Parts: sequence; C-alpha cells; structure tokens
Amino acid sequence: MPAAPPSLPSSRRAWLGALLGFGAGLFDFLLLRLAGVDVSPVVVGFFAVTFAGFGYAIALLLDARDRLRASAAALAASHRREAHSEKLAAIGRLAAGVAHEVRNPLGVIRSSASLVLEDMPEGTDNHQAARFIVEEVDRLNAVVTALLDYARPLAPRREPVDLAGLVTAVEPLVRDALRPKRGRLGAAEGDGPALRGDPDLLAQLVYGLALNAAQAIGDGGRIELQVRRRGEVVELLVRDDGPGVAPEHAARLFEPFFTTKKTGTGLGLATAARIAEAHGGALELVPGGGLGPEGRGACFCVRLPEAA
Repeated sequence: MPAAPPSLPSSRRAWLGALLGFGAGLFDFLLLRLAGVDVSPVVVGFFAVTFAGFGYAIALLLDARDRLRASAAALAASHRREAHSEKLAAIGRLAAGVAHEVRNPLGVIRSSASLVLEDMPEGTDNHQAARFIVEEVDRLNAVVTALLDYARPLAPRREPVDLAGLVTAVEPLVRDALRPKRGRLGAAEGDGPALRGDPDLLAQLVYGLALNAAQAIGDGGRIELQVRRRGEVVELLVRDDGPGVAPEHAARLFEPFFTTKKTGTGLGLATAARIAEAHGGALELVPGGGLGPEGRGACFCVRLPEAA
C-alpha cells in the first residue's frame, strides 16, 4: 500500500525546519561578514541550502517519531481491547457454567425454604432460619444474574436520547435508595443535550452510578447528578460527599469483581464502564471532585459523544 502523503501540519513542520535551517545559514554568513571575513556567495548559498536540508530532515524525523508513538499507542490500546475481550469471553463461559449448575439447585432450595416459611409461626427460630435461606438464595441468584449481564455482549441501539430526561426519570428510584440514610439528592440544571444511544442501557448506567453513590454516603449525605455539554461531548457527573476512593483503589476501580463493599459484587462500576465504552465514550473518576469539604467524596464523569 503506498504511503499516505504528509498531512498539512507535518508539511508545515518540515518546511519550517527548512526555513529555520536556511535562516541559520544566512545568520552565520552575517556573523562572518561582521567579523571581516570575505566569504564567496557560492559558499554562502551552499551552507544555506545545506542547513535548510538539515532542518527539513530533522522535521521529517520528528514527524516519523510522532507517527511511531501514535502507532505504538494504538497498538497498545488494541492489545488492551483484545485482552479485555478475552477476559469477557472467559467470564461468559464461567457465567454460563455457573448458571447451568447453580440456578436449578438454587430454585429447589428456595422453593423448599418458602414452603417451610409458610408453615412456621412468625418469630420462631425455624421461621427466621427459613427466611434467611430465602434471602440468601435471592442474593446468590442476583450475583449470577449480574455475572451473566456483565458477560453478555453489548449491542446498543442507536436512537435519540435526552440524557437529562433519563436523569429525571431515574430520580425517584435514587430517592428511594437514599431514604434509609435520609440522604439528599440534587440535580444540577443542565442544557438538556441530546445524543444517539440506547435509552435502556444509558438509564442503567445513570441508575448504577447513582446507586453506587447512595451506598457510599453516610446518614444525611448528599448526591448530585448533572448533565452538561463540553464541545461535542455530553458529560454526566455523579458526585457525592461520602468517604471517596482511596488512592490505592483508584487504579482497580473498574475491574470486574473488585469491590470494597461487604455485600458488593464488584460488577456495578465495571458494567457502567462497559456501557459507556459501548457508546463510544468513557467513565472516569475525577479526583477531588466530590461534594464534601475540599472536594472530599467521589465524582464519576461519563463522557459520551453527541453522535453516540
């Protein structure tokens, strides 16, 4: 395949290097004339052209270095995506096996415990034990479901979505999650930018991040959801005044199964990041962006292209 012609910035750099080299040759000539040295015009022209050639060559080398760096970065990103895809495939096989081997026995256990629960008088030890079994089976089933959902390939629909409208629709669910902690939810006014994406997946993304914040704050804590436009990018900010993210945990925050919560599955933030990436965007932790004093707390930013 023939090499692509240099882009305009590359051509400018090369010709600027040639111009600087030519200028350096003329400058040397002026210095020699000021020193009283008689130099032939042919020699002056030779040195000026030579310096111009050096400048042009150096600029081309700088362009080649930048292209190599860009190619290396693209290759590294491709390797990361391939490794991530392989990890998802392995998780998918694991999830399918777990679902096949575990869900049927879980269903039998839950049905049996439910029958026992109906026959046992409330307040007795047997009634409490049967209820505990039902609750734990439901929790295990939720873990298996989350595992299957995470491993399932995402194929987002592409239709107009009002992200600010999704935030408004999710607010009642978030307020229900905040009620046990008497938490407060604030929705900063945004300009209502629209994008193209999957409304169901994006609603799951918004609710997942808000629920994560609701679980992190203490009694009377605050959460804020904000949608804004930054150029051709739509941003969703989810901020809270909780304890924030420890520096040693920040690098692993979006890894599947990594969690610092006693009852967490470690798939919430990983799933949110997958949804953002499936829409051509990204999910990031913004250090020092929380609602607490001096930025204490967590701030997650979802950046989505308007053409997502």
